[in-house]
Amino acid sequence: MQSYENLKKEEKSNLVERLAYIDFKLQFTGFVKRSEIGEMFNVADAASSKALSAYSLWCKGNMEYDLSQKVNVISRDSFNSLLMLDAEVALGMLANGFNKNKLPGASTTLIPYEKIDRVPNKLSIDCVAKITRALSGGYAISCKYYSENSSNHNFRTIVPLALMHDGTSWLFRGYDRDDSAKLNFKNFHFSRVSDVIELYNDDDGKKEEKEGLSNDKEWNLRIPLELRLHSTLDESTKRKIRLEFGIPEREDEIMIPVRCSFLWILLRKWFIDDRSELEKLSDNESKVKKFYKFELINKETVLFLKNSI
Repeated sequence: MQSYENLKKEEKSNLVERLAYIDFKLQFTGFVKRSEIGEMFNVADAASSKALSAYSLWCKGNMEYDLSQKVNVISRDSFNSLLMLDAEVALGMLANGFNKNKLPGASTTLIPYEKIDRVPNKLSIDCVAKITRALSGGYAISCKYYSENSSNHNFRTIVPLALMHDGTSWLFRGYDRDDSAKLNFKNFHFSRVSDVIELYNDDDGKKEEKEGLSNDKEWNLRIPLELRLHSTLDESTKRKIRLEFGIPEREDEIMIPVRCSFLWILLRKWFIDDRSELEKLSDNESKVKKFYKFELINKETVLFLKNSI
């Protein structure tokens, strides 16, 4: 099988870009339609068919035609990626659209750019691809998940539902079929998943109606966070936080609507003080000093809305 770099030297650039798109779609969604190629590159069906034929020729064993679904699907047992994309790049394209400028050997950025917190090989490309294929295909995965809140690292069955990014890490929303407390809808970090098995051929693996995002109450509930710059901050620090969050000068409050499912993440990420009065008193008596950027003004409303589901 040819590499993407070698293929660029032998074929026209527009065809190579279409082959790259086909490869990307197969690896990370599990299928590719002729109509998708046409829409992506604004070409007629004949050009899309030519690209699919060329891909079959150059990348033997990667794709097969599913007669029941009438669509080209990944050959999981023999697939060998043409692109060898970085997992974070792939997730970025799934979230924001296929981008030829992110492909291997693409031209440099328009202006100098470097991602600061990039950790090489943080994410397993194999695990990521299996999870996103399950998300796209509407079926479950079996995997181990290393949660920071639980010592249970046994295999569990999860139905992936949506991609998320918290500004630092990639996560996915999913339905955990094995949660003993029946708190099934959860956020999962891609980096904490291992030993992924796709349940695409298992009748029990298909996503059930109750497992869809439309039934995820925390996902669908938007909560207004009314925040005030924390009273312990000096004016210099407040000024910096105003700039960071786009708060007008001389104002101390901001209201941000967020999904309930993001609440726990944002409380920590934005250093929001949501302690009760008793907790504050206890910290003061223990002389525990914690850094906060904001105080949660409408704590009672947030708790009421959260508990209403």
